[in-house]
Amino acid sequence: MDRRTFLQAVTSIAGTATLTGGAFGSTGVGSAHVPFEPLGSVDVPGAKEAVVHHDDEVAYVATGDGFAAVDISEPAEPSILAERRGIENESGELLRGIWDLWPWEDRLVVAGPAQGRGGNGSGFALFDIEQPSEPELVTAYETEFAIHNCYFDEGVAYLTGSSLRENPLVMVDVADDDPEEVGRWSIVDEDESYGDISVALRPLHDVYVQDGIAYLSYWDAGAWIVDVSDPAAPSVLSRVGAYDLSELLEVSGIDAQLNAFTPPGNAHYAQVNDDATILAVGEEAWAAETGDGLTGGAGGVRLYDISDKRNPSHLSTIEAPESYSQQRSGWFTTAHNLDITGDRLYTSWYYGGVKIHDISDPENPGEIAWWRQPEEASFWTAQSAGDNFVASSLAAARIVGNSPTSTREALYVFPDMVGEQHDPPSLTDPPDAVVGSDQGDGTQTGNGTRTGDGNGTADTGSESDDVVENNSTADSDGSADDGGPGFGPGAALAGLGGASYLLARRHRSGESEEFSE
Repeated sequence: MDRRTFLQAVTSIAGTATLTGGAFGSTGVGSAHVPFEPLGSVDVPGAKEAVVHHDDEVAYVATGDGFAAVDISEPAEPSILAERRGIENESGELLRGIWDLWPWEDRLVVAGPAQGRGGNGSGFALFDIEQPSEPELVTAYETEFAIHNCYFDEGVAYLTGSSLRENPLVMVDVADDDPEEVGRWSIVDEDESYGDISVALRPLHDVYVQDGIAYLSYWDAGAWIVDVSDPAAPSVLSRVGAYDLSELLEVSGIDAQLNAFTPPGNAHYAQVNDDATILAVGEEAWAAETGDGLTGGAGGVRLYDISDKRNPSHLSTIEAPESYSQQRSGWFTTAHNLDITGDRLYTSWYYGGVKIHDISDPENPGEIAWWRQPEEASFWTAQSAGDNFVASSLAAARIVGNSPTSTREALYVFPDMVGEQHDPPSLTDPPDAVVGSDQGDGTQTGNGTRTGDGNGTADTGSESDDVVENNSTADSDGSADDGGPGFGPGAALAGLGGASYLLARRHRSGESEEFSE
């Protein structure tokens, strides 16, 4: 059902709903009881990030070992147009862990590996996608670092230098199909003291670029707004976040990893609206057991006024859906990737489903649609697609009794409309009794949650491995710093507390304010 159909339906139910503050009355969504549900879906093995292109008719989906082009022109019947797997880098080595990709005009960049130290299969490939049903490899580029995420705009590929100690943004000009690095920048360039912070607290997790301005998600070091119109000479405009530099310098070692795992902070993905006056920052976080009990919880989405790029101000926070457990072993509902088009904010929340918010009044964002089905889908992203939006679901497996079950690896198409899911499942009631399962690090989860990344590598249905493993950044002599191999996914954090726990607790209790500069 598209918006026109919806408006006709609402007209016939006059008086049943009143839109106030971006939401329907006091119920938040769907007072008109228009069913909100997927229009269609298609299986995409290894699905991770998804992006929409070609006048909203094609979505490209990263698959771990490559990518798929999906025809979404018929929303009820999306279909695979083409797949490219087994992609090689410049040295002829297979690109591994392709979790992100981005199109620009008739070109597509796919990059990896999302985790690890880089080398032996790291870099990006450039494809000609003028005919989306027949993508053709144009060239490939090898890097010495892992690439967790990327962006592609105006002929420049923006890469996260994910396994380098300084965690820089690396800019590569590919406009002439001949890749050449043209610039690097990191927060350490702005202030050398950031180099003294645990790498676990300051990974460059993601990048978004619009009109020559980069929005860089540096986890607990905050979201940075940087002018990259001249890649050789980037300049900082401002940053927002939960902590200032002096606070981050207080924590190290395993305490830093606990702080990186739990809120506040955890700037995971940042994107602006069409005129770059509103910045949305998604924060990915979980709950964890420590010697003092359970701490932390799910991260939400923060909205900022950045009409003055040098003086941002916090407007509001969209909280994550509630769940019976926000631990990695539960149905965690932390924010993941998002999109903004016009006055619509599209968000994904793993087991918590997908949502649409009306942000025409960004100080009072209104939830206007929400769909969740945790036994079926765990959502990685939500992306606008004209009258609809798409959302990719990754595999998150559980053992129920003696039988394995998993969420789908798929791309869903939803209507972009105000509505309400009929008979939504509860997220606060625990699922059926399950047994523990090995998480790949010798630990057991409480409900047997387990996922695959499309390369046969076990993970836990989220990106937190990026926090605790991808930040195992080697020093120049090859040794890891205190952001190195700490707790693995699902490992207990018993006995922790320390400065980072106290720091996080101080922020949650309201003793410390949102930081911006």
